[in-house]
Amino acid sequence: MLRKNVSISDAHLRLLDPLLKKHQGNLSAAMRDIIDFTGFVTENMGSLEKARDLLKEKNRVKEQTLHRIYGITIPLTMFRWLLADRKTCLPSLNNATQLFTRHDDINIYDVQNLNNIFDEELSFLNWPVKVTFSSDNGKVGIQITGMDQEINKFCAILVAMFFSKNKNPQKISILMIYPASIYMGITEAISSEEAILTIHKKISNQDIIQNLDQPMHIES
Repeated sequence: MLRKNVSISDAHLRLLDPLLKKHQGNLSAAMRDIIDFTGFVTENMGSLEKARDLLKEKNRVKEQTLHRIYGITIPLTMFRWLLADRKTCLPSLNNATQLFTRHDDINIYDVQNLNNIFDEELSFLNWPVKVTFSSDNGKVGIQITGMDQEINKFCAILVAMFFSKNKNPQKISILMIYPASIYMGITEAISSEEAILTIHKKISNQDIIQNLDQPMHIES
């Protein structure tokens, strides 16, 4: 057992207060907790400085995203009500894509990166929906899964509008509608205008609020 004298300022003691309360004032036990945590961080992150920088960057990105979407939260029931009477209306392109403005030039064939980006961005909204990307023989597929059909539809519209604005605009080539999910296949479009037109034709004009016994399958 190694014993050392440690000088701690009042300011640092205040920082230690939660741990001291946890260990009923036992400073040695609090220090052991700190050492264990420091070891865990350095083993997994390389250094405390790197962990601190990553945390600062994550908080910065979160703040930017929250600022971009105005930081407004509404109850799920109110969200459903807002969507209910807008089944055939598309939001403006700028409003629809504001959540993903940092990723306009994304490589659409990098499905792992797509999954990471959409997981991160949608997590801020706390919608009951999951977006998953896949690729097969150079074709990208998008699965929107959730128990609320209107929110699934709205999310599908946002995702499709995001890809219509890509540097290589993508249009919906296949649309499969299930009670608790929507599947979209996308292919390159001639222009953003053509891509937006397919959204009007395939999604916004489809009434998917009804409970479907069989999936709806629509192809170009």
